[in-house]
Amino acid sequence: MRSRILHHDLILRIALAVLVFLFFALTTGGYASSGNIYAILESCALVGIVAAGLGVTMLAGELDLSVGSIAACAGIVAVQMSGSGVVVAVAAATIAGVAFGVVQGALIARLNISSLVFTLGTFIALRGVAYVLSHEQTVTMDLSNLAITTALRERFVIFSPFSLTMIALVVAVGYVLRYTRIGREIYAIGGARKESRAAGISPSKPLVLAFALSAGLAALAGSLSSLRSGSATPSGHETLLVAAVTAALIGGISLYGGRGSMSGIFVGVLTLQFLLSGLTLHGAAFWAASLATGAVLLVFLVLDIANGSSPIGQSLRRFHIARRSSRIPRTQTTVSASTPVP
Repeated sequence: MRSRILHHDLILRIALAVLVFLFFALTTGGYASSGNIYAILESCALVGIVAAGLGVTMLAGELDLSVGSIAACAGIVAVQMSGSGVVVAVAAATIAGVAFGVVQGALIARLNISSLVFTLGTFIALRGVAYVLSHEQTVTMDLSNLAITTALRERFVIFSPFSLTMIALVVAVGYVLRYTRIGREIYAIGGARKESRAAGISPSKPLVLAFALSAGLAALAGSLSSLRSGSATPSGHETLLVAAVTAALIGGISLYGGRGSMSGIFVGVLTLQFLLSGLTLHGAAFWAASLATGAVLLVFLVLDIANGSSPIGQSLRRFHIARRSSRIPRTQTTVSASTPVP
């Protein structure tokens, strides 16, 4: 029953993404061209990879606020190591990110501390690390290494290596969550932490994996993005957290944990970028894009409350059912009292 509801919810979100795309395709010249779709998928790549990792922490009932700073540090490391080749540069940045995520997840689980508080601290600290690594200035690639940038921008119809990497990672993480034991444990501790403990599921291992994925994918996204652009700045990716959380929420990931999927995150990322690309081609001001994004997010939150899929909606639903059930005995009592005794 629950899987059927989630499937219906995903179809509705896909339908909205299609409607957004069709609206701009019919009203904006060049929106549906292969070049613009390529650009949309390119913009999806960074947010999509980060949202996939961040979404895992949200499914576990936590939230990693440090992803933007991790991406900035990873981008600086990758650019500085670009002379060793793209594989070495990306691997070094990603491995460092995974290691940091493992330590962060282990400490959160061990200390039983709120991830919001802990990752807020690491978000601030890592931003300082980014300034130290870059010596407080933008780091650029040598001209001899710009072939890496060209390779990452190579176009395959509407795809690029960056966007294809995003799609592959979303599929891989989705498979782990759906078909492996550790994936089911992540859903379990997110949806019912106390009940999962009673069932013998320790939250330590799922939390470590969740934060390792979040930090590792943020580092991977940040390194690829910086290598693609040929430079990295310590103040980069400041809005990445907001974009990734917004895409995850639009895709149906619950802030309360235990509900959502990687398919929904992918749809959420597409919906967000369809909207932003259409507004950009219309020449809308920056505030209009922010206003429209916030409005779409609020619409989804209201729909979640209305259909009872959020904790608030479930509480309202239980309250409504309780009120209806409380009226039934009164009606029955009135009827039986007014019925003449033979």
